[in-house]
Amino acid sequence: MAKILIWLASGEKEKVKPGIIYGTNAKKYGWVDDVKFVVFGEAEKLMLEDDELFSKIQDSVETVYCKFVAEEMNITKDLESKGAKVIYVGEYISNLLKEGYQVLTF
Repeated sequence: MAKILIWLASGEKEKVKPGIIYGTNAKKYGWVDDVKFVVFGEAEKLMLEDDELFSKIQDSVETVYCKFVAEEMNITKDLESKGAKVIYVGEYISNLLKEGYQVLTF
């Protein structure tokens, strides 16, 4: 039973796009049992700027954004108005690790 947590942290499209493509395809084609995304740091800004990437993960896989970092960057309201689920991710990530999720970082 394979479960994957994809952690998107880079603000560079070329670095996060492969993770998004893999994660959405893994979910779509059943390559793994479950896929979740956590968007963190500079990737949060990127998702605000890039509607294509935002829509791709928003529409296909459970995705959360780090509230702590979003608040520090003053973009929480912008993310939420776009439809992003913005939460404190520490406990969320810890629980997924306890459930056996493997982390891939992009």
